[in-house]
Amino acid sequence: MNVQNNQITSSGSGLPEDETNAARRIYTGLLLVCKNLSLYPSGHSICLNSISQFHLQLTGFIQKYGNLRFGIERERIIAMGETISSGLPEEGTLHFTLFRDGIRWMEFMDGIGQKEVNDILLIINRYTKLSAEPEGDIVTAFWEARFPHLRYEVSEFSWGSDQEADSSISDLIKGKAGDLQLREKDLGNTEPLSDPSIDEAELSLSQQEQVILQEMIRQEEETDPTSYLDALLDSLLQNREKENFSIILDVLSEEFTGSFGRRDLLVPLKILQGLHYVLSIGRAEIPWAVQSLEEFFLNASETDSLAPLQETWKDMSHEDAGVLGATFSLLRPRAIQTLVLLLRQTQPLPLRQVLLDSIILLASQDEGSLESILNTADENLIEKLVPVIVNMEGKQSLKYLMRLTRHPSARVRHEAVKAVFRRDPAGVRDIFSLIDDKDDAIRQLVFRQLGQSRDDAVESLLLSYLQKTKFSNNDEKHLIQCFRTLGKSGSSRSVPFLRETLLKRPWMPAFWRSGYRRGAAIALGALDMPEAEQVLNRAGRSWYPGVRGVVKKIRQEL
Repeated sequence: MNVQNNQITSSGSGLPEDETNAARRIYTGLLLVCKNLSLYPSGHSICLNSISQFHLQLTGFIQKYGNLRFGIERERIIAMGETISSGLPEEGTLHFTLFRDGIRWMEFMDGIGQKEVNDILLIINRYTKLSAEPEGDIVTAFWEARFPHLRYEVSEFSWGSDQEADSSISDLIKGKAGDLQLREKDLGNTEPLSDPSIDEAELSLSQQEQVILQEMIRQEEETDPTSYLDALLDSLLQNREKENFSIILDVLSEEFTGSFGRRDLLVPLKILQGLHYVLSIGRAEIPWAVQSLEEFFLNASETDSLAPLQETWKDMSHEDAGVLGATFSLLRPRAIQTLVLLLRQTQPLPLRQVLLDSIILLASQDEGSLESILNTADENLIEKLVPVIVNMEGKQSLKYLMRLTRHPSARVRHEAVKAVFRRDPAGVRDIFSLIDDKDDAIRQLVFRQLGQSRDDAVESLLLSYLQKTKFSNNDEKHLIQCFRTLGKSGSSRSVPFLRETLLKRPWMPAFWRSGYRRGAAIALGALDMPEAEQVLNRAGRSWYPGVRGVVKKIRQEL
């Protein structure tokens, strides 16, 4: 049912405002139920819930104020003499549907039950569009149902309004029933009639009819498939009552989740955009609604609400990336739990980039949102998350990266180390201990970064490491790498240690002494300064052939 043109009007003066506003709320609930019945099967939970809520509102009104009567005119609905809703007389609108079928007023009476309400609303929904039941109307269906707690007037006479009318209608029925019995008796004595022949020419459309049909098709194709959401979103601002607010948000919640399963991607985007606007208005004008709206956004960001995406994501195309990105950006950080899972699936590059950008954006709003994921995710997933963490702002992302440099997976450690260097080159001092990593690629990565430039802090770390670490015979390659890196990052402050290592230490075993001397000579050569060159010249004239040989070989290499 098209309710988007209905305007729920504000109360005028002259009659009790409370009663008029209460009637306005009831009619709003009626519009909402009719809308739900037009969208979902009558047994759907959304329909059942909204009918139940409407019945509670209606019986509450009747208990407080008495029977509720709605006057029905071509372009408006009246209660207690006040216009409570108005709109153009368009096909599909509730006031037009009732007026079209001749109903001039409709009254709900004390004692009406939920089943009776349900049956009344199903009839209204069934005859909303003329094409649905061309041989029936609401009045006939009401008359056949004989609702005990519904009174209404059709055109210029009353149906079910007094005993006299009931009597005359009863007599009319009896008379028609008698005539029908006589006709059936006569028909039993005659030969059955053959069906008349059909002239196919009469079935073809004229040129004018074809033009009209094409125009109808064009208008249907151009109709915004999400236009019904406008009515629901508008009603949140027009009818500022908690009961109605809750019902409408429940409907929008069901529609939000279901649309992902149907791949109606414009629906969740429009819902979120609309509710963000309502939230911006609500903070100043309806502050009690802010909590309900915030709860909606939190629930919409939960795994349960986004679960259909895990089934339909494989069918998404790069053309969907823009809409999905805009939708995800309006969610709350807890949506990361679902978006991260989608990274596991194979997808076009634009969709993958949407996920990464969305996770980065949401994680920047809550730096702790990735904590639980990093605690439980497997190696492949964490490796995919490294680019996310690198592009996050704030100290928390660097903290995450430093944590990943200690991850059991060598691939994760390698990606994290590279990320730390890109994010904070000075942070290499915080991962100095990784020169002892069991993975050679990581060790070489750290050594290359340590040797990028002269750095007093790196020099101090290397000097301390070389002086305090006990190396084995199998560590010579690693030992040489440490000395070479010291030469690239050190200063004249390292010269005394290197001079002593190269020229002295006679107490060292031969296999250790050779590695240390070679490493010291390499470091002195890499320092490329007068103090270092003096030590090498002195070592080249040493009494020990082993020292002279090391210096000679290193000079040749340099």
